[in-house]
Amino acid sequence: MGEYYANRDFTAPPFFSRADGAIAFDWGTYGLGGGMPASNFTVKWSQTSYLYEGTYRFYATVDDGVRIYVDDKLVVDAWREGPALSVFGDVYLTRGYHNIRVEYFQAGGVAVIYVKYARL
Repeated sequence: MGEYYANRDFTAPPFFSRADGAIAFDWGTYGLGGGMPASNFTVKWSQTSYLYEGTYRFYATVDDGVRIYVDDKLVVDAWREGPALSVFGDVYLTRGYHNIRVEYFQAGGVAVIYVKYARL
């Protein structure tokens, strides 16, 4: 579930929420439309996934900032303004359900975020 905020600090309530499939967006410099600002916005995606035991790598390509949490543990931290950057973080997980949360902010310019994960 994606919660979209028309500010940079996740101030409630969300501007809108929607069920996004993959986190794979390139909004360019135009933003999301529909009254949402093209700059200075944030998005929080949350899901619960059943995963097998092992080490997982979480990848993100982002312009501007991203944080990825697994079970409230910070795995990827690139909370900064700047051009597109690819980052990753590894975490060992037991078999079972895990909560995954991705936080994104867009300061200005091009808005891009791609997130994926895989068991190593």
